[in-house]
Amino acid sequence: MGIGEVTLPPLYDRPPRPFAMARWTITKFLWWQGGLWIAVGIVTWNWLTPPLESFASPAAWAVAAVYLRNVALMIAVVGGLHWWLFIRRSQGTQHKYDERWLSVGRRPFLFRNQTRDNVFWSLASACSIAALYETLILWLYANDLIWTVPTSGSLGAGAYTAALTLAVFPLGSIHFYGTHRLLHTRFLYRWAHSLHHRNVNIGPWSGVSMHPIEHLLYLSVPFLFLVIPGNPYLVTLATTYFLLSPAASHSGFDRFVVVGGRTVAGGDRFHTLHHRYFDCNYGTALVPLDKWFGTFHDGSDEATDRIVERRRSEIRS
Repeated sequence: MGIGEVTLPPLYDRPPRPFAMARWTITKFLWWQGGLWIAVGIVTWNWLTPPLESFASPAAWAVAAVYLRNVALMIAVVGGLHWWLFIRRSQGTQHKYDERWLSVGRRPFLFRNQTRDNVFWSLASACSIAALYETLILWLYANDLIWTVPTSGSLGAGAYTAALTLAVFPLGSIHFYGTHRLLHTRFLYRWAHSLHHRNVNIGPWSGVSMHPIEHLLYLSVPFLFLVIPGNPYLVTLATTYFLLSPAASHSGFDRFVVVGGRTVAGGDRFHTLHHRYFDCNYGTALVPLDKWFGTFHDGSDEATDRIVERRRSEIRS
């Protein structure tokens, strides 16, 4: 199937449409993926992460514990989605953007296998760098070196934490756009980002299959809480969100078939177009920076023609 039209959320409509905004937030943003990543962040912080005081003194075991937790989460979530869609092939090519399956025997991939290549970079590099970053910031919190806002104790503190929980998504979108544009500069693309772009036909493990240099930039979003007052839970939420959510957005399937033949939203049309056409849709649809900076592709033939013309102009100049 084709990728189809990309539409932006009604958050930016003028004049504002409050009911449309509220409906989109509940039925599109929170259900089902946004709500899932928030739930995963809460569970991970409360039950899968060592107590904060464990990070007060730098210790290799703390980093190892967070790393192993990251690996376990990725195997469960990313590996589970890959098994369902690409090994069991539960819905065949129904709702798949590209009818081809993942590459086997191609030289650009480690082990001449796209899936094994993607798993290697995800588990060896992404999980390691995410663990180092998270452990460092938790060490700062444990030693009261950055301001901690409690998650409870007062109505204001709870409301502030709830607001920041939702803010992780647009803040992460802005961060992603900035780092992604940087990675498309000539030097960083050649030495780092090109590894991720080997995945033209994408699958769940493609999401964070990146060069370590790219991981250093992409996974740095929790450092926002060095300047934004928050609490440790938000660091874990941001880490797990950036590690796990690309599995769905890179799944290669527009819809997931669930119980009774019903479907739920699957892959991200917006980002899938970036993998197909390369120099468009650097951010996300949640914060339409691409629309504002002229790099938006909505899936139409007209948008593709504009990209082709822009490339010709750049060559001529």
